[in-house]
Amino acid sequence: MSTFKVDEDWEDWTPEKGSFIHHMLAGSAAGVVEHCSIFPIDTIKTHMQCQRCALNPGKPQLTAFQTASMLIAKDGPRRLFRGVSTMLGASLPAHALYFSVFESCKEKFGADSPEHTPIQSGAAGVIGTIMHDLVMTPMDVIKQRLQLGYYSGVVNCVQTMVRTEGLRALYISFPTTLFMNLPYSMIMVSTNESMKKLLNPSGEINVGAYVFSGAIAGAVAGAITNPLDVTKTRLQTQMMSLDDTLTCGGKVGGAKNCDKVC
Repeated sequence: MSTFKVDEDWEDWTPEKGSFIHHMLAGSAAGVVEHCSIFPIDTIKTHMQCQRCALNPGKPQLTAFQTASMLIAKDGPRRLFRGVSTMLGASLPAHALYFSVFESCKEKFGADSPEHTPIQSGAAGVIGTIMHDLVMTPMDVIKQRLQLGYYSGVVNCVQTMVRTEGLRALYISFPTTLFMNLPYSMIMVSTNESMKKLLNPSGEINVGAYVFSGAIAGAVAGAITNPLDVTKTRLQTQMMSLDDTLTCGGKVGGAKNCDKVC
């Protein structure tokens, strides 16, 4: 019986794999599917991370199920998808920019050579992530404020924010976002690769092992970087500085407030 080996670099582009445009579009489409499929969970997470904040210090702490039930009871299931259009509009260009910059930097730094080049690959990934977050951060700010029901729509959100807080409000969480996404990516990739080798040492096609490895890697990376995610959400949804946000988290909910997970 013949066996098939998995291309460990299936996410990386080479001329032998076809058009780079197709590769970039496929990556963008995957990003859109990813964001849309978990958007209701993201809405619940955003609400939970903002509970008992400076704006609502006396608000009771709700579980994920209670939060979902409250939102659906008010406006129906569609309430969980408020702001999804903003994410759709940002995902395509952000992921396309990431893939194009990442591949260009890999070639420039020599990371596309057959040799093991972790430093060059890491540098390309960092630059790609920075460019991705430059596009996604302002849209994520708008998305989270819409999820919380602060504004009537995207236009109203942008106009009000720029008028009352200035353009800097759209990027106030950018340093925190980078500080979260860079270690998240490193932890997820390293954990995923380790789990794949542990569960599937032969390297043969094993969808179950890939799914389980990816799930564990995402859970581990998400748990470790969750305090930064809470800080990012507070920055994006309140007119506060980073110091104010961290102080608020400590005073209102203590250190455990920074570990609030949906």
